[in-house]
Amino acid sequence: MSLLTIVQRAARRLNYVQPSVVMSNGDPNIVGMLDAVQDAGNELVERWGWQRLKLATPASWTGDGSTTLFPLPANWRTLGPSDTFVSSAYPTMSMPGPINEEDLLRMKALPVNTTPSVWREVENQIEFFPAPGLNEVITYVYAQNSWITDQNGIPYPSSSADMDEPQFIADSDLTLISERLLMLGCIYFWKYRKGFDYAKEYEDWENCFDRVAGQESTTRVIRTSTVNNVIGDTWFPGTIADFQDPNY
Repeated sequence: MSLLTIVQRAARRLNYVQPSVVMSNGDPNIVGMLDAVQDAGNELVERWGWQRLKLATPASWTGDGSTTLFPLPANWRTLGPSDTFVSSAYPTMSMPGPINEEDLLRMKALPVNTTPSVWREVENQIEFFPAPGLNEVITYVYAQNSWITDQNGIPYPSSSADMDEPQFIADSDLTLISERLLMLGCIYFWKYRKGFDYAKEYEDWENCFDRVAGQESTTRVIRTSTVNNVIGDTWFPGTIADFQDPNY
């Protein structure tokens, strides 16, 4: 579904004339719908880590033994899925982080050398301490901020260095998040800004968000009511009796 189709579907549900163009349309109401789609998309990206924004191929840095700051990609938005880095030198261990500034300062002042390095995010960079070793490769997965694509599916970058979000450019632009959510968000934002009653439209948008986001959730489920059949160090093959039991 393209930008034009999203706005046309929203206009029809608002009992407004469906436009034949959006980006070059001078109708203030259509311009308002365009802004509403843009704002709805920006908010949806901020609220949830959509699977289609996550890149399948991990990114990586290679240490040189002295560099501690590594720049994040230009299209980076968030780390994912678990905000962890993997070191080729310690592939079975998690790199602790993000560490707070106070603890990092204490570690530098002592100094303390941790294995593997700890990390924190600062100024669109990741700082590691101590510095990753020579030829140590650190890999990670992240979600891009480019939720708008052209008609060929190529994501747009942010429109400027001062803006975190890409912008619609053509009526044929596509999106990487739910078009139905964008359409419902367009209706809600448009009515809200016009001063109309928007309670039902807001409820529809939120309910749709809950359903779509819930279906995409990849958070690990921890079941507390299921017996763990894996025997570990804490497994006890018996029954712990009540200390008041006379037969104890």
